[in-house]
Amino acid sequence: MNRIAWIDAARGLGILLVVIGHALGGLIDSPLGAGQDGFRRAFFAIYTFHMPLFFLLSGLMITKRLEKGAWTFAKGLLPAIVWPYFLWSVVQYTLIYALGSLVNNPAEHYWPTILALPWNTVSQFWFLYALFWMHVLAIVLLPRIDREGFVLLALALKALVLILALPVAVKLVCNHLLFYAIGVWLAPAGLEKILLRHGSPIKAVVLSFLAVLVITATIAAVPDYGRDLPLLTASSPEISNLAWRFPAMTAGIFGVAAVLAVASLPSVASAKWLSFLGRMTMPIFVLHVMFIAGTRIVLTKLGLVTDPAILLVILVVVGMAGPLIAERIIHRLELKRFLGF
Repeated sequence: MNRIAWIDAARGLGILLVVIGHALGGLIDSPLGAGQDGFRRAFFAIYTFHMPLFFLLSGLMITKRLEKGAWTFAKGLLPAIVWPYFLWSVVQYTLIYALGSLVNNPAEHYWPTILALPWNTVSQFWFLYALFWMHVLAIVLLPRIDREGFVLLALALKALVLILALPVAVKLVCNHLLFYAIGVWLAPAGLEKILLRHGSPIKAVVLSFLAVLVITATIAAVPDYGRDLPLLTASSPEISNLAWRFPAMTAGIFGVAAVLAVASLPSVASAKWLSFLGRMTMPIFVLHVMFIAGTRIVLTKLGLVTDPAILLVILVVVGMAGPLIAERIIHRLELKRFLGF
Protein backbone atom coordinates (compact mmCIF):
# COMPACT_ATOMS: atom_id res chain seq x y z
CA MET A 1 0.00 0.00 0.00
CA ASN A 2 1.47 3.37 -1.05
CA ARG A 3 2.14 5.73 1.84
CA ILE A 4 0.36 9.09 1.95
CA ALA A 5 2.72 11.88 3.00
CA TRP A 6 0.29 13.92 5.09
CA ILE A 7 -0.82 10.82 7.02
CA ASP A 8 2.79 10.01 7.95
CA ALA A 9 3.31 13.64 8.96
CA ALA A 10 0.16 13.62 11.10
CA ARG A 11 1.30 10.39 12.76
CA GLY A 12 4.68 11.97 13.40
CA LEU A 13 3.10 14.99 15.07
CA GLY A 14 0.77 12.68 16.98
CA ILE A 15 3.51 10.44 18.41
CA LEU A 16 5.45 13.53 19.51
CA LEU A 17 2.34 14.65 21.42
CA VAL A 18 2.06 11.16 22.96
CA VAL A 19 5.61 11.37 24.28
CA ILE A 20 5.09 14.90 25.63
CA GLY A 21 1.84 13.80 27.25
CA HIS A 22 3.40 10.84 29.04
CA ALA A 23 6.39 12.93 30.14
CA LEU A 24 3.95 15.44 31.63
CA GLY A 25 1.89 12.64 33.21
CA GLY A 26 4.92 11.10 34.89
CA LEU A 27 5.89 14.46 36.38
CA ILE A 28 2.33 15.24 37.48
CA ASP A 29 2.14 11.96 39.41
CA SER A 30 5.61 12.34 40.96
CA PRO A 31 6.58 14.43 44.01
CA LEU A 32 7.62 17.19 41.59
CA GLY A 33 4.04 17.47 40.35
CA ALA A 34 2.66 19.28 43.38
CA GLY A 35 1.46 22.73 42.36
CA GLN A 36 2.30 22.24 38.65
CA ASP A 37 -0.96 23.75 37.42
CA GLY A 38 0.49 24.55 33.99
CA PHE A 39 1.57 20.94 33.50
CA ARG A 40 -1.93 19.73 34.34
CA ARG A 41 -3.58 22.14 31.91
CA ALA A 42 -1.12 21.23 29.17
CA PHE A 43 -1.69 17.52 29.83
CA PHE A 44 -5.45 18.00 29.62
CA ALA A 45 -5.13 20.00 26.39
CA ILE A 46 -3.04 17.30 24.70
CA TYR A 47 -5.33 14.51 25.85
CA THR A 48 -8.44 16.11 24.37
CA PHE A 49 -7.22 15.34 20.85
CA HIS A 50 -4.01 13.33 20.50
CA MET A 51 -5.57 9.88 20.93
CA PRO A 52 -8.67 10.84 18.88
CA LEU A 53 -6.17 11.81 16.17
CA PHE A 54 -4.61 8.34 16.16
CA PHE A 55 -7.98 6.59 16.12
CA LEU A 56 -9.14 8.70 13.18
CA LEU A 57 -5.90 7.99 11.30
CA SER A 58 -6.29 4.28 12.09
CA GLY A 59 -9.75 4.26 10.51
CA LEU A 60 -8.79 5.99 7.26
CA MET A 61 -7.55 2.93 5.36
CA ILE A 62 -10.00 0.32 6.71
CA THR A 63 -12.24 0.27 3.64
CA LYS A 64 -9.22 -0.36 1.40
CA ARG A 65 -8.03 -3.16 3.65
CA LEU A 66 -11.43 -4.81 3.76
CA GLU A 67 -11.53 -4.77 -0.04
CA LYS A 68 -8.61 -7.21 0.05
CA GLY A 69 -10.69 -9.60 2.14
CA ALA A 70 -12.02 -9.56 5.69
CA TRP A 71 -10.14 -12.73 6.61
CA THR A 72 -6.83 -11.34 5.33
CA PHE A 73 -7.39 -8.18 7.35
CA ALA A 74 -8.34 -10.16 10.47
CA LYS A 75 -5.27 -12.40 10.27
CA GLY A 76 -3.06 -9.32 9.98
CA LEU A 77 -4.26 -8.09 13.36
CA LEU A 78 -2.40 -10.90 15.16
CA PRO A 79 1.18 -9.78 14.37
CA ALA A 80 0.33 -6.08 14.07
CA ILE A 81 -1.73 -5.53 17.24
CA VAL A 82 -2.40 -8.64 19.35
CA TRP A 83 1.20 -9.82 19.68
CA PRO A 84 2.68 -6.35 20.49
CA TYR A 85 -0.14 -5.77 22.99
CA PHE A 86 0.57 -8.89 25.03
CA LEU A 87 4.36 -8.86 24.63
CA TRP A 88 4.97 -5.25 25.64
CA SER A 89 2.24 -5.17 28.29
CA VAL A 90 4.06 -8.05 30.02
CA VAL A 91 7.51 -6.49 29.55
CA GLN A 92 6.54 -3.05 30.84
CA TYR A 93 4.40 -4.30 33.71
CA THR A 94 7.17 -6.68 34.79
CA LEU A 95 9.57 -3.73 35.00
CA ILE A 96 7.02 -1.69 36.95
CA TYR A 97 6.52 -4.57 39.39
CA ALA A 98 10.27 -5.12 39.76
CA LEU A 99 11.00 -1.44 40.47
CA GLY A 100 8.54 -1.38 43.37
CA SER A 101 8.34 1.94 45.19
CA LEU A 102 10.66 3.66 42.70
CA VAL A 103 7.77 4.16 40.26
CA ASN A 104 4.89 6.60 40.73
CA ASN A 105 2.26 3.86 41.03
CA PRO A 106 3.82 0.63 42.34
CA ALA A 107 2.26 -2.65 41.15
CA GLU A 108 0.86 -4.83 43.91
CA HIS A 109 -0.44 -7.92 42.11
CA TYR A 110 1.66 -9.41 39.31
CA TRP A 111 0.04 -12.60 38.06
CA PRO A 112 -3.58 -11.46 38.50
CA THR A 113 -2.80 -8.45 36.31
CA ILE A 114 -0.88 -10.44 33.69
CA LEU A 115 -3.57 -13.12 33.45
CA ALA A 116 -6.26 -10.42 33.12
CA LEU A 117 -4.65 -8.79 30.07
CA PRO A 118 -7.27 -10.29 27.70
CA TRP A 119 -9.90 -8.06 29.34
CA ASN A 120 -8.02 -5.54 31.50
CA THR A 121 -5.29 -3.32 30.03
CA VAL A 122 -2.17 -1.79 31.58
CA SER A 123 -0.49 1.54 30.94
CA GLN A 124 -0.56 2.97 27.41
CA PHE A 125 -1.33 -0.38 25.81
CA TRP A 126 -5.04 0.24 26.19
CA PHE A 127 -4.75 1.91 22.78
CA LEU A 128 -3.78 -1.35 21.05
CA TYR A 129 -6.52 -3.19 22.93
CA ALA A 130 -9.20 -0.68 21.93
CA LEU A 131 -7.92 -0.51 18.34
CA PHE A 132 -8.13 -4.29 18.00
CA TRP A 133 -11.81 -4.32 18.99
CA MET A 134 -12.55 -1.38 16.72
CA HIS A 135 -11.06 -3.31 13.81
CA VAL A 136 -13.15 -6.35 14.77
CA LEU A 137 -16.30 -4.20 14.85
CA ALA A 138 -15.41 -2.80 11.43
CA ILE A 139 -14.89 -6.28 9.98
CA VAL A 140 -18.21 -7.54 11.34
CA LEU A 141 -20.44 -4.48 10.94
CA LEU A 142 -19.30 -2.47 7.92
CA PRO A 143 -20.64 -4.99 5.36
CA ARG A 144 -24.00 -4.88 7.16
CA ILE A 145 -24.56 -1.25 8.20
CA ASP A 146 -22.16 0.59 5.85
CA ARG A 147 -19.96 3.51 6.87
CA GLU A 148 -22.77 5.93 7.74
CA GLY A 149 -24.40 3.38 10.03
CA PHE A 150 -21.04 2.72 11.65
CA VAL A 151 -20.71 6.42 12.53
CA LEU A 152 -24.21 6.49 14.02
CA LEU A 153 -23.46 3.39 16.08
CA ALA A 154 -20.22 4.96 17.35
CA LEU A 155 -22.10 8.12 18.34
CA ALA A 156 -24.68 6.05 20.21
CA LEU A 157 -21.94 4.17 22.07
CA LYS A 158 -20.25 7.46 22.97
CA ALA A 159 -23.54 8.60 24.52
CA LEU A 160 -24.02 5.23 26.21
CA VAL A 161 -20.91 5.81 28.31
CA LEU A 162 -22.75 8.72 29.95
CA ILE A 163 -25.54 6.57 31.37
CA LEU A 164 -24.09 3.08 31.94
CA ALA A 165 -21.38 1.90 34.33
CA LEU A 166 -19.26 -0.10 31.88
CA PRO A 167 -16.01 -2.05 32.40
CA VAL A 168 -13.00 0.18 31.79
CA ALA A 169 -11.89 -1.68 28.65
CA VAL A 170 -15.38 -1.45 27.12
CA LYS A 171 -15.61 2.21 28.09
CA LEU A 172 -12.32 2.97 26.32
CA VAL A 173 -13.63 1.44 23.09
CA CYS A 174 -16.97 3.25 23.32
CA ASN A 175 -15.35 6.57 24.16
CA HIS A 176 -13.00 6.59 21.17
CA LEU A 177 -14.86 4.64 18.49
CA LEU A 178 -16.47 7.79 17.06
CA PHE A 179 -13.20 9.24 15.76
CA TYR A 180 -12.22 5.85 14.32
CA ALA A 181 -15.64 5.62 12.63
CA ILE A 182 -15.26 9.13 11.20
CA GLY A 183 -11.94 8.05 9.71
CA VAL A 184 -13.58 4.96 8.19
CA TRP A 185 -16.45 7.06 6.84
CA LEU A 186 -14.33 9.79 5.24
CA ALA A 187 -11.29 7.76 4.11
CA PRO A 188 -8.29 9.79 2.87
CA ALA A 189 -10.19 11.14 -0.16
CA GLY A 190 -13.13 12.38 1.89
CA LEU A 191 -10.92 14.00 4.50
CA GLU A 192 -8.89 15.74 1.82
CA LYS A 193 -12.08 16.98 0.16
CA ILE A 194 -13.67 18.58 3.24
CA LEU A 195 -10.59 19.69 5.16
CA LEU A 196 -7.25 19.33 3.44
CA ARG A 197 -7.77 20.20 -0.22
CA HIS A 198 -5.85 23.30 -1.27
CA GLY A 199 -4.11 23.27 2.08
CA SER A 200 -2.77 26.68 2.94
CA PRO A 201 -0.92 28.27 5.85
CA ILE A 202 -3.95 30.50 6.45
CA LYS A 203 -6.26 27.49 6.92
CA ALA A 204 -3.75 25.83 9.25
CA VAL A 205 -3.34 29.01 11.31
CA VAL A 206 -7.11 29.59 11.56
CA LEU A 207 -7.82 26.01 12.61
CA SER A 208 -4.94 26.06 15.10
CA PHE A 209 -6.26 29.31 16.59
CA LEU A 210 -9.77 27.86 16.86
CA ALA A 211 -8.38 24.69 18.44
CA VAL A 212 -6.53 26.71 21.08
CA LEU A 213 -9.66 28.79 21.71
CA VAL A 214 -11.96 25.78 22.08
CA ILE A 215 -9.50 23.79 24.22
CA THR A 216 -8.97 26.82 26.48
CA ALA A 217 -12.73 27.22 26.85
CA THR A 218 -13.04 23.51 27.64
CA ILE A 219 -10.40 23.79 30.37
CA ALA A 220 -12.34 26.71 31.85
CA ALA A 221 -15.52 24.60 31.76
CA VAL A 222 -14.00 21.58 33.56
CA PRO A 223 -15.17 22.68 37.04
CA ASP A 224 -18.75 22.56 35.73
CA TYR A 225 -18.74 19.22 33.93
CA GLY A 226 -16.05 17.49 36.02
CA ARG A 227 -16.89 18.36 39.60
CA ASP A 228 -15.86 14.89 40.78
CA LEU A 229 -12.25 15.35 39.58
CA PRO A 230 -10.76 18.80 40.29
CA LEU A 231 -8.35 19.41 37.41
CA LEU A 232 -5.57 21.08 39.38
CA THR A 233 -5.29 18.29 41.97
CA ALA A 234 -6.16 15.29 39.79
CA SER A 235 -3.72 12.53 38.84
CA SER A 236 -2.82 11.99 35.19
CA PRO A 237 -5.32 9.09 34.72
CA GLU A 238 -8.04 11.26 36.24
CA ILE A 239 -7.17 14.17 33.96
CA SER A 240 -7.35 11.90 30.90
CA ASN A 241 -10.78 10.82 32.16
CA LEU A 242 -11.86 14.47 32.09
CA ALA A 243 -10.37 15.04 28.63
CA TRP A 244 -12.30 12.10 27.12
CA ARG A 245 -15.73 12.98 28.45
CA PHE A 246 -18.49 14.03 26.09
CA PRO A 247 -18.31 17.80 26.83
CA ALA A 248 -14.67 17.84 25.69
CA MET A 249 -15.42 16.27 22.30
CA THR A 250 -15.56 19.65 20.52
CA ALA A 251 -12.02 20.33 21.70
CA GLY A 252 -11.02 16.94 20.30
CA ILE A 253 -12.59 17.69 16.92
CA PHE A 254 -10.85 21.06 16.55
CA GLY A 255 -7.56 19.71 17.85
CA VAL A 256 -7.58 16.84 15.36
CA ALA A 257 -8.57 19.18 12.51
CA ALA A 258 -5.73 21.56 13.38
CA VAL A 259 -3.10 18.78 13.38
CA LEU A 260 -4.37 17.43 10.06
CA ALA A 261 -4.38 20.90 8.50
CA VAL A 262 -0.80 21.51 9.62
CA ALA A 263 0.28 18.04 8.43
CA SER A 264 -1.25 18.66 4.99
CA LEU A 265 0.92 21.73 4.33
CA PRO A 266 3.42 20.84 1.60
CA SER A 267 6.39 21.95 3.69
CA VAL A 268 5.24 19.80 6.63
CA ALA A 269 4.06 16.76 4.65
CA SER A 270 7.41 16.64 2.84
CA ALA A 271 9.50 16.95 6.00
CA LYS A 272 11.57 13.75 6.06
CA TRP A 273 12.11 13.75 9.83
CA LEU A 274 8.38 14.00 10.49
CA SER A 275 7.56 11.26 7.99
CA PHE A 276 10.24 9.13 9.64
CA LEU A 277 8.60 9.60 13.04
CA GLY A 278 5.28 8.69 11.43
CA ARG A 279 6.75 5.39 10.24
CA MET A 280 8.31 4.73 13.64
CA THR A 281 5.15 5.16 15.73
CA MET A 282 5.01 1.53 16.92
CA PRO A 283 8.53 1.30 18.42
CA ILE A 284 8.19 4.77 19.93
CA PHE A 285 4.76 3.90 21.32
CA VAL A 286 5.73 0.64 23.00
CA LEU A 287 9.11 1.78 24.35
CA HIS A 288 8.86 5.47 25.23
CA VAL A 289 7.25 5.11 28.67
CA MET A 290 10.06 2.83 29.86
CA PHE A 291 12.68 5.32 28.70
CA ILE A 292 10.80 8.27 30.21
CA ALA A 293 10.15 6.59 33.56
CA GLY A 294 13.67 5.20 33.84
CA THR A 295 15.25 8.57 33.09
CA ARG A 296 12.93 10.37 35.54
CA ILE A 297 13.70 7.90 38.32
CA VAL A 298 17.48 8.13 37.85
CA LEU A 299 17.61 11.93 37.56
CA THR A 300 15.28 12.63 40.50
CA LYS A 301 16.56 9.94 42.89
CA LEU A 302 20.13 11.09 42.38
CA GLY A 303 19.11 14.74 42.62
CA LEU A 304 20.68 15.56 39.26
CA VAL A 305 17.70 17.59 37.98
CA THR A 306 15.18 19.28 40.25
CA ASP A 307 13.64 21.86 37.91
CA PRO A 308 10.41 20.32 36.49
CA ALA A 309 10.62 22.34 33.25
CA ILE A 310 14.18 21.25 32.50
CA LEU A 311 13.33 17.68 33.43
CA LEU A 312 10.33 17.75 31.08
CA VAL A 313 12.55 18.71 28.13
CA ILE A 314 15.04 15.96 28.98
CA LEU A 315 12.28 13.36 29.28
CA VAL A 316 10.77 14.27 25.92
CA VAL A 317 14.16 14.08 24.19
CA VAL A 318 14.97 10.71 25.80
CA GLY A 319 11.41 9.46 25.17
CA MET A 320 11.86 10.09 21.44
CA ALA A 321 15.54 9.25 20.98
CA GLY A 322 15.68 6.12 23.15
CA PRO A 323 13.10 4.11 21.19
CA LEU A 324 14.57 5.20 17.85
CA ILE A 325 18.04 4.01 18.88
CA ALA A 326 16.57 0.76 20.19
CA GLU A 327 14.67 0.28 16.92
CA ARG A 328 17.89 0.60 14.91
CA ILE A 329 19.60 -2.03 17.08
CA ILE A 330 16.57 -4.33 16.83
CA HIS A 331 16.51 -3.81 13.06
CA ARG A 332 20.17 -4.82 12.75
CA LEU A 333 19.51 -7.92 14.85
CA GLU A 334 16.58 -8.77 12.55
CA LEU A 335 14.19 -8.99 15.51
CA LYS A 336 11.60 -6.43 14.38
CA ARG A 337 8.88 -8.94 13.51
CA PHE A 338 9.44 -10.92 16.69
CA LEU A 339 9.16 -7.78 18.81
CA GLY A 340 6.04 -6.53 17.06
CA PHE A 341 7.61 -3.64 15.15
